[in-house]
Amino acid sequence: MRSGLDKTTSPLTATILLTFLGVLIVTGVNLLDPMVRHDDFPALLAEPTGYYTKTLYEGRWINYLWHLRGVVTPSWLNYLIYQLSWAIYASCVAHLALGVRGPLWHRVALALLITLGPPALLISLWFNTLVPGLGLVALYAWLCTQLSERASRRLLLVFVPLTLMTYTTYPLFLLVICLVRADTQRSFRDLVGLLALFVASFALGMIAIFTLNQFAHGVFGVPMAPWRNGTPAHDLASALENTRALGVFFYETARVAGFGSMPLAWANLAMLAVASVFVGREDPWRVLYALSALVVGLGLVFVQTVKSGITLPVRVNGFSWAIYAVLLTLMVAQLSRQGGLPERLCRNLLLFVVLAYMAGSIKQYIIYRAWQGQTWDIAQQIGSGPEPLLVTGTYKSLVEADRAGIQKPRGLRLRLTYLTGRTVFTCEEKPERCAALPPEVLADLSPGETAIARHDGQVILRLSSQEVSTRNR
Repeated sequence: MRSGLDKTTSPLTATILLTFLGVLIVTGVNLLDPMVRHDDFPALLAEPTGYYTKTLYEGRWINYLWHLRGVVTPSWLNYLIYQLSWAIYASCVAHLALGVRGPLWHRVALALLITLGPPALLISLWFNTLVPGLGLVALYAWLCTQLSERASRRLLLVFVPLTLMTYTTYPLFLLVICLVRADTQRSFRDLVGLLALFVASFALGMIAIFTLNQFAHGVFGVPMAPWRNGTPAHDLASALENTRALGVFFYETARVAGFGSMPLAWANLAMLAVASVFVGREDPWRVLYALSALVVGLGLVFVQTVKSGITLPVRVNGFSWAIYAVLLTLMVAQLSRQGGLPERLCRNLLLFVVLAYMAGSIKQYIIYRAWQGQTWDIAQQIGSGPEPLLVTGTYKSLVEADRAGIQKPRGLRLRLTYLTGRTVFTCEEKPERCAALPPEVLADLSPGETAIARHDGQVILRLSSQEVSTRNR
């Protein structure tokens, strides 16, 4: 049965609108004052100097151009653009995977499930930086719905290099689109040709990055950032030692996918296996195409990990979740055609998974609200003005900083910079600025306590020097 919205709009537009609405419902608590994580602040504040090193160590040249825009767009606007792009991408995947004739609720459920994946939630905390990258991913996805499959594949030669210069695993989201299309004439030759085209496009992107780094930094390549503390493999023994990091990566991926619940993580793996079997019984090539994205993507993870010894963050694995969501929904669509009990069970299963991850995402976003609210209240007490702001004590004395996962003093410094418009310094980062402060300003406070003072033409935010932690509470 077609809904009223599906009757008055195109199927794709209806899917995008409903998916975006669902995303806004889930992220509503984070919408007006979104949580900004660590090194996402330079993008929010349009400060290219704070991001330039990532062009060398990560090859993210498109993101650097975004930092040069010269206009500080509000975080809520960046967040809306980011989530709209995400909804467009997920809706286009659902549209291409399920077809125009698929029930609207199947398409919306699939799109929502893609956007609600824990990797997507984690990486959304860097939304300011990733606006151009996800915009490119969404644009490619939409073009795939308007162009022939052949033309869409040719565009990989353009979009894979561009998205590679925004985030390393974004090109895999483009590959997912090509591999899950329902209208593909699947065969071994076609699959090999598509994967070869993707690899060539990826290589083209790496060459472009290497060339830009040679021109700008005098380095033909992407060296490892010193802060990553990698252990590059130099022989077979060191390479085997680095495979330990793969175990950590897969364990953390499973744990995070279950929102910390290993039973739920195992349930996800079981549903992926069952979905692969059911869909494969009807169309083995469809499963092979979908799982090829996992092989290619996890192959890149394997190479990077073994080569560098670095444990990659879970947020790089969003493409795997997209494949899982597609296969699960395809199984539901396949069994729904049988009607009766199989249809009801599958419908309820899909709805349960979507609602469970909606609830889990809302719960996670709520955690950040206390930190946002606390820093907002502090900023209101400080107010705006030309005087610089100096923060004494430690940000770790604020219990909400620990709960929100704030890792460095710059998390508080840049948050207050954004909220007050002042130039902010912290004694933790620049102790020399605090050496001449009078004793009454440096007098310690109780953990969690704050006070505002003024001295020598600057505003002083006094914090305790005593750290607090919620880890063992």
